[in-house]
Amino acid sequence: MKILKQEMYELAGELRKIYQKKINNTHIWASIAYEAINVASANVEILSSSTFKVPSRSVSKTKEISRSKESLEEVLNAAADIDFNYSIFTFIVAQIEAFLSDLVRGVLRIDKRRLKIRVQGIDHTNKIDIAEIIDSNDIDEVLELIIKKELISIFYASPEKQFEYLEKVLNIKIDEKLFELFDKWKEYKATRDIIIHNSGIANEVYLKKSGNKAKWTEGEKVVIEQDYLNSLVAESKSLVGKICSAIQAKNKIKK
Repeated sequence: MKILKQEMYELAGELRKIYQKKINNTHIWASIAYEAINVASANVEILSSSTFKVPSRSVSKTKEISRSKESLEEVLNAAADIDFNYSIFTFIVAQIEAFLSDLVRGVLRIDKRRLKIRVQGIDHTNKIDIAEIIDSNDIDEVLELIIKKELISIFYASPEKQFEYLEKVLNIKIDEKLFELFDKWKEYKATRDIIIHNSGIANEVYLKKSGNKAKWTEGEKVVIEQDYLNSLVAESKSLVGKICSAIQAKNKIKK
C-alpha cells in the first residue's frame, strides 16, 4: 500500500509539471505567432506576394496558388480576428483532455483494482472478447487493453459523469473550488465542441452542456477574445494543479 501511495503521489507531481508547462509554452508561442500575423498584415512586401506554395497530392507534393493583395489581407485579418484564437483555444482544451486521460490511465496502471469502479451512465467495459485475451502475450497486456477501452467509454460520457468517475477513481474529494473549475471547464469544452462541430455557432447542445456558465446565446457566433483565452489558460493550469494537489494530499506518506 505504501508503494502504491508513493507512485500515486509521484504521478500527480509529474503530470502537473508536464501539463502546466505545456499550457504555458502554448501561450508563449501563440503570443509570438499572433504578433507575427499582425506584423505580416502590415508588411508591404508580404502583401505584395502573389503566389504561395501549398501541399498537394501531385507528384511534386506542392502547387502554387495565387492570392491578390486584397485577398491576402482578408486571410490575415480573419486569422487575427477569429481563426488563430479558435485554433489555440481548441488546442489547449485538447491538452486538458490529454492530462485527464494520462492521469486516469496512470492511476489504473498503478492500482488495477480501480478498474472495478463503476458510475451509472458510463458504458464501462464489462467483458472482453476471448480472441483479444488469447492474442495477448500476458495479463498485463490484457489489462492495458481493458484500460484503453475504459478510457474511451469514460471520455465519451457527459462531463458530469466524467467528474463523478474522476472523484471515485482518483479517490479525492471535489471541494467547492475544484467543482467551480470543473463547471468552467464544461463551458470551455462545450465552446470547443461548437467551434469544431457547428462552425462556431452556439446551439441547444452547447447551452445544455454549459449550464449556468453559458457564455453564448443560441445562434450567437463565438468570438474568442484575448481575455477569454487568458481565462482558459489560467483556469486550465489551476484545474491541473488542484487535481494533482488533491491526489498528493490523499497519498502523502506520513513519517
